[in-house]
Amino acid sequence: MILAQSAARNVGIVIFAIIIVGFLVYLFFNLLEGRKEGGSEIELAANRKPYFPDEILETRKLDQSLLSGLFFLAVIGIALPLYWLGEPGRHEGLVDNTIELWTERGGESYEENCSACHGGGGAGGIASFAVTEQGTGEFVASVDWVAPSLTSVLTRFTEEEVTYTLNFGRNGVMPAWGAPGGGPLTEQQLEIIIVYLRSVQKDADAVQAAVQDGLIEAARDEWVSRDPDLSAQLRDAHYAVARATQTGQSSLIEEAEAELGSVQAMLGETFPNAEMAAWLDEISDPSHEEYLTYGKLIFINKADAGAYSCARCHTNKWSYDGANDLDVNGEPLSTVDGEPGYVQGGGWFGPNITGGAEVAQFPNVDNHIDFIRRGSEDGIRYGVAGQGGGQMPGFSNRLDEDVLVLNEETGEREAVNWPASLTEEQIAAVVAYARSI
Repeated sequence: MILAQSAARNVGIVIFAIIIVGFLVYLFFNLLEGRKEGGSEIELAANRKPYFPDEILETRKLDQSLLSGLFFLAVIGIALPLYWLGEPGRHEGLVDNTIELWTERGGESYEENCSACHGGGGAGGIASFAVTEQGTGEFVASVDWVAPSLTSVLTRFTEEEVTYTLNFGRNGVMPAWGAPGGGPLTEQQLEIIIVYLRSVQKDADAVQAAVQDGLIEAARDEWVSRDPDLSAQLRDAHYAVARATQTGQSSLIEEAEAELGSVQAMLGETFPNAEMAAWLDEISDPSHEEYLTYGKLIFINKADAGAYSCARCHTNKWSYDGANDLDVNGEPLSTVDGEPGYVQGGGWFGPNITGGAEVAQFPNVDNHIDFIRRGSEDGIRYGVAGQGGGQMPGFSNRLDEDVLVLNEETGEREAVNWPASLTEEQIAAVVAYARSI
């Protein structure tokens, strides 16, 4: 502190000395200019010298003045329209530069605050989470919560809904990040993160490719579950990883994960992708006897860390694979009738939709399908007695009139039409499954 004060005082002294020297130099030159003149006042004083005669003033000087005025009028007449024509381009450039800058800064903020759970570039990741006994708070297990990919979040939620989630958190696992919810980030810091998220959203083909990959994985799991020996082998491999994770020893965890990987590779060879894709195409026909199975596979789709899954919100313990995770006593975290599994649609962050709840809420199938398309909207009623809160995503395409992008073909800025997460056929199938449970 003392050194800082001394430095500031020294700088002040130097500046004061410079001012004094400058003032003295000014006085010196001013005295020189004001020295006593020698000679005729008429010859020296500019205001006493004879000026141009009328012949010159009314001809050459007048022409020069008029030509100068005409020149500057021409400059103004041309420059102002050119400036006006260029103003939209300058505005667009400002917008583009601002978006580019905010995207860059938003990416830095995302990597600093969000990537630990949601993965680099929003690709999805893992968040450590402690499961406790409801009511007592007693520790049950430490699990890896699957944090969904954010590379299609704007296809399902509006930016206002994403901002709300960032402000106040979600499901008791994602913390509040915005100041209104007690988080550390300001309104503008959240806004630049959302601008960054715009830049990493997948297009329609990439979204459907991810959904299809997730369906193939779910189809393989379905076929494994139908073979008791393969099902037991896979579950044993999962449990080995869970037990190794409880020890915290990296060598045991790596060994168990390697064994799980080899089992999964073997199952991939047993049920190849092409065969699973062909089976999915077959059962996607509404008249097929396993059509509801197709709807279930969409319901539990693990693509992009569950980003397109209904089970993520409507099935308890699905997000951390409770059927394959073990508690401190070595027991599965999720069981049905004493066996590892889930009550699909049994409710958690989203309501319980089993026991005909969806049929009661949506007596009309078309209304049910429309609700899945657009999701819930804050304050907007749905179904028989539903009240929207904006937390249920919409799985169809979404037009965002607040976000304008340049159409390269027309040269005009247009509202963004975010692609659908699920096709119309997939939405109809998942609705059929939800109404059946």
